[in-house]
Amino acid sequence: MPIPVILALAAAGLLLALAILCAALTRYLVFPPRLPFRNTLLMEASMDYLRDYDAEKNEQYTVSSFDGYELHAELIRAPQPSNRYCILSHGYSYDRHGSIKYTHLFRALGFHCIIYDSRGHGLNKKAPCAFGVTESRDLRAIIDDCFSRFGPDIQLGLHGESMGSALSALCLGEQPPVRFAVLDCGYADFQSVIEGKLRSFHLPRVLIRPIERMCRLLYHVSISDARPEDALRRSTVPLCLIHGEADTLIPISHARRLQQAAAGKSELHIFPGADHAQCFLRDEARYFRILQAFLSTIDFSGGNTI
Repeated sequence: MPIPVILALAAAGLLLALAILCAALTRYLVFPPRLPFRNTLLMEASMDYLRDYDAEKNEQYTVSSFDGYELHAELIRAPQPSNRYCILSHGYSYDRHGSIKYTHLFRALGFHCIIYDSRGHGLNKKAPCAFGVTESRDLRAIIDDCFSRFGPDIQLGLHGESMGSALSALCLGEQPPVRFAVLDCGYADFQSVIEGKLRSFHLPRVLIRPIERMCRLLYHVSISDARPEDALRRSTVPLCLIHGEADTLIPISHARRLQQAAAGKSELHIFPGADHAQCFLRDEARYFRILQAFLSTIDFSGGNTI
């Protein structure tokens, strides 16, 4: 066989292999593996994160999002009557059980807590993950439902971990009627997170472009639109940013970029030695003190603009 033909076949084979690799990576990103709902509850219990949590005593309900997609949610009430509520958003590939550990802190500070499964996660129907873009619109539906369900005079805040932080920040860019947001280990833009993962697998950075195109073509999902730092430039909601200094998935530089982008008041708390989503585990007492001090600075007076 002539050498030019061999080279052409080799090049075609390489391109085909790269296309298959990009398609596999794209599908993995958009449809991350989901742990069984019961398993995540057991995992949280094994780390003593459930404590006084009792799902049977909580209010389970669903919220219809902007496109009719049903989101499973759960209300965990504070020990005492209150008009203060906090919506907690979990991370990528997990479910609402990952937010339970934080509800103990907010409930101790007088907040009823709403935890929910993000689109394509938990008890929700299978759906592509949009890295916070579509999910931020789902969060807005949860916010609107809270005012409808619990009353127009409630005082509402947000907490998000990892992708939950990102989708909360993206939602803030649309000026929802919330009083504060706590953003834990979120990314400033999702594309750089993917680039970091490609480097860790010794894969070339140039793969990001075909992955982006496949996300758009196959699943109508845009990686480049997942830029929470841009959304924060349009929001003056007070922010409490929390990040692990040793975060190997989303570097501390993302938290600094988010703080720099914030148009409103913001504060950044770094947990030495904490890896991704490990700040609470690293020092729960400090986490509580940070929340307590931050929330004491929030103006909860006045009405809401819904």
